Amino acid sequence: MIDLRRDLTQTWRAISRTPSRGGARAVMFISARTGEGTSSIAASFAMLAAQRSSKGVWLMDLDLTNNAQYKSFKHGAFSQINGPMGPAHTADLGDVSFFNVTPVNPEASSERDRLVVHRAGKSRLLVSHFRTELLKPNQEVRIRTGAAYWQKVRSIADWIIVDAPSIDQSGAGLAVCSQMDAVVTVVRADKTPVAEAARISQEIEAHGGVCAGVVLNAVKGDAQFMDQFAG
Repeated sequence: MIDLRRDLTQTWRAISRTPSRGGARAVMFISARTGEGTSSIAASFAMLAAQRSSKGVWLMDLDLTNNAQYKSFKHGAFSQINGPMGPAHTADLGDVSFFNVTPVNPEASSERDRLVVHRAGKSRLLVSHFRTELLKPNQEVRIRTGAAYWQKVRSIADWIIVDAPSIDQSGAGLAVCSQMDAVVTVVRADKTPVAEAARISQEIEAHGGVCAGVVLNAVKGDAQFMDQFAG
């Protein structure tokens, strides 16, 4: 991942005007294919939001078993920007969740605090971390809509930034997109056809999501916001 904050000024201005349904503003970044740079853009946008936040920003990685965001803030490029990660705090908000683990482990106490968040240095950014070590060999985790969960996070944060795996890799983003105030599609300017970007928009809207626009991630790593999909 790379720091794209200085290239996301236009994106920030556009998305920060997005109306919230109450509480924190929730924004998802998603792409059609792997390798489009979505995680870098989501993390960079979250850091921008944290600079202006009073209650905090939750950066939620929907690719639960890979934890790429957590790894980048703990050991990767973003660790040098923010400093050491803080201790784990539970992100399991009572009896609501946005994922299921099956089959259910009868030793329920051993599965407490599967999902945690860590503060990135001294910032107001909290980065999610799914503790895969608590999964049994025969268990798998699946993302679901989790409306009640996201509403609870809205009540305690200023921003929810969701980094969704690409659509060709997982349906996790489509499962959750209806709970977002805005969904931003990330495309590689040199790689993704315009028709494919339009198709992603239609698919997101078919699942109840609100498409805010497209971030064009160019070859050199810069990013530019487009207010609408190219026609």
